[in-house]
Parts: sequence; C-alpha cells; structure tokens
Amino acid sequence: MIAGNLIRRALAVGAMLTTTAAMVVTMQQPAAASTLTLNATVDCLNVNYSGDTRDWYASYVSVGSAPPSYGVAMPLSSMVANPANHTWSFTISLPGGSTSVSVSAICSGGHQYDQVGWTNGPAISIPSSATTLTATWGCSTQQVYPGPYITGCSAQSYSYS
Repeated sequence: MIAGNLIRRALAVGAMLTTTAAMVVTMQQPAAASTLTLNATVDCLNVNYSGDTRDWYASYVSVGSAPPSYGVAMPLSSMVANPANHTWSFTISLPGGSTSVSVSAICSGGHQYDQVGWTNGPAISIPSSATTLTATWGCSTQQVYPGPYITGCSAQSYSYS
C-alpha cells in the first residue's frame, strides 16, 4: 500500500515536471532581431544665412544607440542629398538589442563656427519586435553668447515595421 502511494506520487511529480517543461518551451519569447535597419533623414531646419547654401545640409551627422552603447559618425559619402528639401538621407544597421536611437548634427559648419552637435530631445525608443525604424530628425542652430553656434536635433517623426 505504501509502495503504491509512492509510485502514484512519483508519477504525479513526473507528469507535473513534464507539463512544466513543455510550458517553458512553448512560452519562450522570440529572440530579438540580430540587427535593426535605420532609415533616417536629417533636416537643418533654420539654417539659411542670406541664401548661403553651405549650411543647407549638415556638415556632420552622428547616430547613437543603446544598449550596448554604439555611436557612429556618418561619412558624407554614405548619405544621399535631397535637393527638394535640403535634407540628408541614409540607411544603417544598428546592433541587435538596441532599445533607443538618437541623432546629432552640425548645421552651421559651412558658414559659422559650430562647435558641437547634440541631441535636443528624448531618444526614440525601439520596441523589441521592430526590424526597421524610419525616422526624421529636425536640427536647429543657435548661438551661445558669447560663444560658438550649436546645433540641437530632435525627432520629428518615426515609424516601425
């Protein structure tokens, strides 16, 4: 009788462990995408010093994402100029697992001394299910008295797929 109870309990525990293992296997979350494609546009919003076209396009664009901490300065040769609206467009791959992305730029480097480009606003949050992010950043330049010009960029629009 005692042996029969022990066998029934052992079978019950075994069945419970098998059910738990099956649930763990079926409930695992999908793996994060190995990379995220960023389709970006950078617009120097307020730069046009008396028709001086040197400042219509950013002279420096940098993309940063986290985590892991990642940053890259975009070579001008890898960006496409859009003459209709004076913007740069580019596509890059961000590291897998990135949860946010931001852009900084220098928009008055061709005409005025622009010391720094920085992000002016929150980074764009990236959901774990996203494989492509399409975003537009607007960048505005202002003078820091009595110092150089600085450019701050903030996200204007974005969408995921």
